[in-house]
Amino acid sequence: MNEPKNVHGTGLLLGSSGVLLRGPSGAGKSVLALTLLDRWTLLGLPAFLVSDDRVDLVKTREQVVMQAPDNLAGLIELRGRGIIRRPHQSLVPLRLVIDIVPDLVRMLEEEALSTDILGVAVPRAPVPSSAVISLGHQMLLVIEALSALDTP
Repeated sequence: MNEPKNVHGTGLLLGSSGVLLRGPSGAGKSVLALTLLDRWTLLGLPAFLVSDDRVDLVKTREQVVMQAPDNLAGLIELRGRGIIRRPHQSLVPLRLVIDIVPDLVRMLEEEALSTDILGVAVPRAPVPSSAVISLGHQMLLVIEALSALDTP
């Protein structure tokens, strides 16, 4: 494996999909992550935190793998409560990037649906921040982006 690249974001494993939430500090990544983890768990599907705030990315062959920096494994910040623990998993292949963005675009252009991570094209979904749309709307956008991964 190559040297890890440490990035600002929150990594999750939802079902069989590794998801990286990116966005500025205070954009709501952790709340969205905790809500996604809870939803998957309630559905009886695998749901694990990779890492909150910082995620190590490693390129292996043709994919990017997420792992937690040692001091962050299983920890996530819930503002108003502090640092809490969630079940975690490491070495999760990245399948989707969710970028928390400041604006709602009604109809996305095709080029907005992919991003380059360590030289690998990864599906991407821009999701407006919680200051723009509700948490429920954010969840729907993430669920649709995950569903699109499995659509031929």
